Amino acid sequence: MTVPLPRDDGAAPPSLGGRLSRISTGFKMFVILSVALLPLGIIAFLASAQSSRTTDLERRSIVRIALTESARTLGAEIAADVSALQQAADSIQADPLNPQACALTMSVLRTQSGRAPRFAVFTSLGELRCASPRFSPPRPLVTTRDPPLTAMIDPATESLRLVIRSGSGAAVAVAEYPRAQLTETVRPVGYVPPHMLTLAEEEGDGASIDLSDNLARTPLMRTDTVVHATGIADLALVMTVGRVPFTSAEILSLLTPLLMWLAAATIGWLVVDRLLIAPLKRLEGEVSAYQPGGTVAFDRVKGPSEELRQLGQSFRTLGDAVSAHEAEMAAGLARQTKLTREVHHRVKNNLQVVASLINLHARAAKSDEATAAYASIQRRVDALSVVHRNHYAELEENLGLALRPLIAEIASNFRASAPETGPKPTITLEINPFHVSQDVAVAIAFLITELLELALLVDRAAAIAITATRADVPGRITLSIRSRALIATQRLDEINAQGFGRVIEGLSRQLRSPIARDAETGSFAIQIAVLDDDAKK
Repeated sequence: MTVPLPRDDGAAPPSLGGRLSRISTGFKMFVILSVALLPLGIIAFLASAQSSRTTDLERRSIVRIALTESARTLGAEIAADVSALQQAADSIQADPLNPQACALTMSVLRTQSGRAPRFAVFTSLGELRCASPRFSPPRPLVTTRDPPLTAMIDPATESLRLVIRSGSGAAVAVAEYPRAQLTETVRPVGYVPPHMLTLAEEEGDGASIDLSDNLARTPLMRTDTVVHATGIADLALVMTVGRVPFTSAEILSLLTPLLMWLAAATIGWLVVDRLLIAPLKRLEGEVSAYQPGGTVAFDRVKGPSEELRQLGQSFRTLGDAVSAHEAEMAAGLARQTKLTREVHHRVKNNLQVVASLINLHARAAKSDEATAAYASIQRRVDALSVVHRNHYAELEENLGLALRPLIAEIASNFRASAPETGPKPTITLEINPFHVSQDVAVAIAFLITELLELALLVDRAAAIAITATRADVPGRITLSIRSRALIATQRLDEINAQGFGRVIEGLSRQLRSPIARDAETGSFAIQIAVLDDDAKK
């Protein structure tokens, strides 16, 4: 498993491109398609909204036409009544005793609309000369400075009262229209949505009468108001209609562009995800799961994309070729290992034959010096044989040579081959489990043999201690040989001058490490490289 390295506090934050690269390809594809199709969705939505707005304007136009027709009807009827009452007022003012003037006025008013208003005509002296049955209003105070026609709405009686001055200004006529008559007059003709119709004064105190109201109000209801002047004084008709709520068809027409935009982006993403991204992910999984030497199975990497199938087949071919090559390399390595083992085995056997021949010559020697020389040579040959034998045994694991059994066998063989005429040296070992390469093992074997030989020649009874511990430098250990026989003495210097010193110095150069000698304690120490992971920590 790969462990992420800790981020340096001073490191720059990742760029925008780096952050975007971490987003999945499917999500980025969906965003790109959504942004690309968004203008088309907006255009379609605005077109649908404009269509709904046009429909709403058509509804308002119908309302305005109906209100205009009602206002004109009311204005025309009242204007005709005002004209008739002005003529009646002039006639009565000219001949107050004429009994036909009042009857003629009532006949004219009934003939015009079939719904005559209640009226009364007063002379300049304030005398009531003509009036509708049971209608006797007080004479209004009118001067010549007042307009010919004055309209007043009385909310208490829910009626419209008109004060009409005659042409000369002397006589005054009063007409009153009840709410029912006004409602019947202004009733819209044709289709009109539910509405509330009001007659109101545009000036003065703004009094009004609700003529009709079939508008069902709700808390969230929105309304539109249309106003149209009647042309009579300052009177105006006000129509209030409720805005028609959106129907299912209108809501669907507004949402259809958005749904089409979302569907197009989603379908595009699904197509890309299923035809491209998903097969690529499966291909990535198969590639990641591939192990050297294994088989490549791309049975699951199937899809309508011929390019992806060809890519999977190409990797299958590549994987098969790599597997075949690795199999050939493994077979070659096995042959090489077998050959190497055979070489080490034969070298070990040859060294043992050489050691046996040296032993035979040592037994046939005529002097003790020759016997000792043969024994010294035999111990060196045995040390080299031990290295090859241990390397032969450790070759399967490929971990190098184990240091502890190697030194233990060298020490055991050295003690066994020591001269019988005298005490044998005591050798103690304190070695941790380390492994070394063959080249290092050969040099160590000769170095230990030379130092043991040197100690044996100086003092055969001296104990010898060999230790190997981890050094301060990673990947290296300290090998130490300590004995009282190696303490600096004249005899040691004499024997060392015979060639031991040069051999020991040459072996240290072969190990690429200087050898440290402590003359007072009688120890030689050298740092050597090891192969163990524990020693590298």
